[in-house]
Amino acid sequence: MPFKLTITPEAKAQIHDIMVDAAKAGLQKQLKKAFGFLSANPKHPGLNSHPLIGSEKALGLKVWTSYVQNRTPQAHRILWTYGTKKDEIVILSVIPHY
Repeated sequence: MPFKLTITPEAKAQIHDIMVDAAKAGLQKQLKKAFGFLSANPKHPGLNSHPLIGSEKALGLKVWTSYVQNRTPQAHRILWTYGTKKDEIVILSVIPHY
């Protein structure tokens, strides 16, 4: 069962900034691939999805992080949570990992 990806306004702006930057063609391709994996199976091994430690305590919800890139300086990550519907994933942010 594929998941429906709901994207917050903050994440939409971050994704837009990536997609309009011609210098980020490789990242654009990797991001599209990661969204495909996330929609099909959030536990896909290539995503290395894992809960963000302390998110439940600090934010009151379990936030997950998934890899867009690996072994890259400031590799990008997708921060997400499960939505209120059974088949929904909410994309909170797409950010470089520091």
